[in-house]
Amino acid sequence: MSASRLLRSLPSRLSCAIVASFLVAIVSSSQTAKPTAISAHNSVKLQAEPVLVKVRVLDASGLPLDNPAEARLFSDANPRVLTATTQEASIADLQNVIPGDYELEVSSIGYKKTTQHLHVFNAGQDFSVFVYLLPDSEHLQIQINDTSAKSAVYLKPELQRDINKGLEFSQKKQFEKALREFSKASHHAPSNPSLWYLQGTAEVGLRRPDDARKDFLLALSFDPAHEKSLLALAELQLQDDEVPAAIASLERAYHANGGGWRTQYLMATAYTRANRLPEAELHALHAVDFAARNAAPAMLLLAEIQLREGKKIETQQTFDRISARFPGSPSAEEAKFRGARLQSESPNLVASLGDLPLPSLSDVTAPADSDSPWAPPDVDDMEYPIASDVTCKSDEVLDLAQDRLNSQLLNFEKFTATEHVVHQEIERSGLPEPPKEKQFSYIVFVYPYAGNSLYLEESRDGGSSYSAFPTPMITTGINSLGVALLQPANREGFNYQCEGLTNLRGQAAWQIRFEEKKDSTASIRRWRNSKATYNIRVKGRVWITSTSYDMLRIETDLLEPVRPLSLTRDHLQVNYGPVSFQDGKQSLWLPWSADMYMEYRHKRFHHSHTLTDYLLFGVDETQKVSAPKIPPPDPADHLQ
Repeated sequence: MSASRLLRSLPSRLSCAIVASFLVAIVSSSQTAKPTAISAHNSVKLQAEPVLVKVRVLDASGLPLDNPAEARLFSDANPRVLTATTQEASIADLQNVIPGDYELEVSSIGYKKTTQHLHVFNAGQDFSVFVYLLPDSEHLQIQINDTSAKSAVYLKPELQRDINKGLEFSQKKQFEKALREFSKASHHAPSNPSLWYLQGTAEVGLRRPDDARKDFLLALSFDPAHEKSLLALAELQLQDDEVPAAIASLERAYHANGGGWRTQYLMATAYTRANRLPEAELHALHAVDFAARNAAPAMLLLAEIQLREGKKIETQQTFDRISARFPGSPSAEEAKFRGARLQSESPNLVASLGDLPLPSLSDVTAPADSDSPWAPPDVDDMEYPIASDVTCKSDEVLDLAQDRLNSQLLNFEKFTATEHVVHQEIERSGLPEPPKEKQFSYIVFVYPYAGNSLYLEESRDGGSSYSAFPTPMITTGINSLGVALLQPANREGFNYQCEGLTNLRGQAAWQIRFEEKKDSTASIRRWRNSKATYNIRVKGRVWITSTSYDMLRIETDLLEPVRPLSLTRDHLQVNYGPVSFQDGKQSLWLPWSADMYMEYRHKRFHHSHTLTDYLLFGVDETQKVSAPKIPPPDPADHLQ
């Protein structure tokens, strides 16, 4: 439900005690000011004339494909099939393509064939699209499994209890008991990769690396992109001096999931052992930037690499930074010792490559309870591989994405879905409490206003359903987030930067970072309690496909804590994908799932939302709902 309608639906005479029992996290909200005309932002002028479609084929690392590739363009509406083979810079030219919807098939010997939806625009210039091809060899293949993003696998409460027991035993280093609990859970959910990963960590604790390796490989057989299993396998491979295999595992993890500090640290270690020092230094620098409290060992590794590159001044500067940033720590003492050796020009200055440090499977250092990992990294603590020599303009990408969104939603008046909500409180140790689950009938109304703009109004079971929600902390507006981000009035309140082209779920996607301006009044995130509605300033990234300009994913984080709410963390990730209607003839890109991680009043929560069983109702349906004639008013005007 939109923010304003949600607030108006609350009874105005509820006692303070009842109102205070609910806290509403509004994912997106309607504009608080009259939107400008869509043309104010949509500067891309679309034409109906045929256009040259240039298909650039990339490998998993974002480089032009060495092998020749064939591109085929076809559609149900047009019997004509266009084909072309890549030439210089791995580009295939498809001539005289009429703007519209197509399927694009790209294949090359030794690579996995891919078929993607292509929505062709003519903006007065060649229409360039990018396609990633993955190696067909089994040991390098990254599974592109849209169903993994489409719906999370929820474990039964009794299985979750077994897992929590195993995690508690692991924390106490009682690995035999932990293994027993993890094995019990995996027996009931044998295709869940996370359970095999946990078994592997227990085997590592029992010093049985061969058994651990089997468990990690089994996890990867169910999900070849399972990040934790890839990193754990790479560590075992490094310990056994299987450096090329470790690099392959780490690159798979990086290209499939991006890289936080731990991935960056392991990649820096592996590249150093392979004597690929420039790459090692780059990843070590990123590990230092992302590592926060674990930065000391990452900085020691960086100093090792700089020393091997002959950068004596930079090495000493890194040692000095460790001493200044972590005074009195073992890392600072090590830095002082190595710095003294560096100044003395000791002949034993350079340590052997095999002495480079490695993190443990859990963490480099044992974290305090308050620092135990419980949520994904902040959006600025992650890096995703970007294709080289590919540039983009944020306004152009956002304009085309907005046009694509409007072209789909304007034909529909409402759509419904089944929503599955799972609420979990996370203990300070990082262990989740038993989940509370609820299923709703979810309905979304599509309203045009202010020219070509749109907004969505959402509700559960025909109303607010506060009493039926599994927790007093309620989230709403998941479907609206992508729409709100593209609205002209909201875009005035954000700074955008197109960071480049990346590979997300096997599709080439434009990666755009956004950050809300300090003076913005058009927030897309709000929280509400009985006292007030709070605009939440956010930063984040959005990924938009380069072939159809549909949204693949949005992630947001707080720009700063919200002190009046005692809200210190609010991480949201929404995955989008195609939903088919009318016997597969109609497809609309809608949210598949959303995960929200919150730290509120020193308590931690995780909300999961999965949307399935979508039904669309077009504008020509007999049952119609009148659209409002004016934009919805500011929710703050309706506080009691």
